[in-house]
Amino acid sequence: MERMRDQSHDRTPASRAAARLLIAVDMDGTLLDTETESRLRPREIAALDAARAAGHVVAICTGRNRRSVARLLERSGWQPDDLPLVLLNGAIVDGGAGRGQLSFHTLAQPVLRRLVELFREHDAVPMVYTTEDDSEVLLYENSATNDVLRDYLEHRRLHVGGLEGHDDLLDVLPAAALEVGTIDLESVIRPLTDVLRRELPDRVRVINTRSLLGQQRYFWAEVYHPACSKGAGVQILADRFGIAPRDIVAIGDNFNDLDMFAVAGVSVAMRGGPTEVQAAADRPADPVAQSGAAAVLEDIAAGIFDLATDRRKESA
Repeated sequence: MERMRDQSHDRTPASRAAARLLIAVDMDGTLLDTETESRLRPREIAALDAARAAGHVVAICTGRNRRSVARLLERSGWQPDDLPLVLLNGAIVDGGAGRGQLSFHTLAQPVLRRLVELFREHDAVPMVYTTEDDSEVLLYENSATNDVLRDYLEHRRLHVGGLEGHDDLLDVLPAAALEVGTIDLESVIRPLTDVLRRELPDRVRVINTRSLLGQQRYFWAEVYHPACSKGAGVQILADRFGIAPRDIVAIGDNFNDLDMFAVAGVSVAMRGGPTEVQAAADRPADPVAQSGAAAVLEDIAAGIFDLATDRRKESA
């Protein structure tokens, strides 16, 4: 993914060192090893704190919903009330204490109904993520499922809560919801995605990411309002905090991070992620198991992170 850059991106690292940055950091695969990891590690927390203490704006940008993020931060013992959040791949953007909710996009019931029908037609088990007004519950259908999706649901039941299984989701659809999604083999996800994009091109946005579960053979299909993306969410935060695009650093590992790479002055991809994502980034970071994102945050906090954007990349 080549991006055109204007001359404002070509400043030297030294001249940019004093800039206040917006650092957009993914969670799963970047700060966390898997979708079922239930707390941040000490080094990651210390690095996030160091970047914030250095005067930068750190934002968590994730596919998780608010309930999931809140429970994880609570278990981690790290709950800054002014932490900006981009949730559910941009369905919700929260500026933190004193700023509140900056953006909120939902799918209306007629669209939800058709999505559930299409998921069923492709033998995919639909999950519906409701809004905070509906207690932010994950609704799922009591039908045959794969082991990875079963593990995901069980983890949420134990560590997040707010799950409801139903024999027929069409009987319990809310007036609006934030997402419809599933996890399955690529052979199921790709045809489903093609149909969703073909039938509902202006009414939904479909995001595919590689699951960190199931030995990299499983993918997510997540369906949102068409205005949703991490990139759009990061741009909203940049505008709110008065930070120029050239002073955005995006750190991620998966396909849903490409949109925030596109709006960032510098993009960083975790080694071990999909090759297409690594190729799209300005530079790599060590794998999540080696705390690569924490190392980037530590360098930013110390003022030694190279903010040049000449797209030099080490071999992945």
